Amino acid sequence: MYHAIVKRKLIKSFEALNAGRVEVITRQFRKTGVSHWFSGEGHPLAGLRTRIEDIYLWYERLRVLMPDLAFQIEKVAVSGFPWRTVAMLEWTDSLSDRAGTRYRNRGVHVITISWGKVIALEVFCDTDYLNGYFEALKAQGVPEASLPPIESLKTMP
Repeated sequence: MYHAIVKRKLIKSFEALNAGRVEVITRQFRKTGVSHWFSGEGHPLAGLRTRIEDIYLWYERLRVLMPDLAFQIEKVAVSGFPWRTVAMLEWTDSLSDRAGTRYRNRGVHVITISWGKVIALEVFCDTDYLNGYFEALKAQGVPEASLPPIESLKTMP
């Protein structure tokens, strides 16, 4: 029963993201001890964020860069207990650049949840394809497409 509830909540979260309501997503993160990573290097969504403030900024940038982003969830797998639940969602997304050219990508979200709060989120997708999208946005004059990744400062051990 617990896994079914988590699965339903995750699908609802992606529906909210499809509607541009990033605040529904950011509310689900724990305020401290979090990790948010997006695959690739150098593009404006890449990198690791470990501060909730940086995660908020990242989702605001996502909303600007991909205003019509829509996910279609293909598969969901949930395992673990309430204190450490891991969910994996396989998806196909679609979006368009400012000239109306459509883009589609495939990927996986790996989400770790503890007592109902997201503590880690990792996004794996085809970043070469994504870089083509950002290059199109740069050519179309979207300044955010040229920005460096939002990354939390790394601390030395």
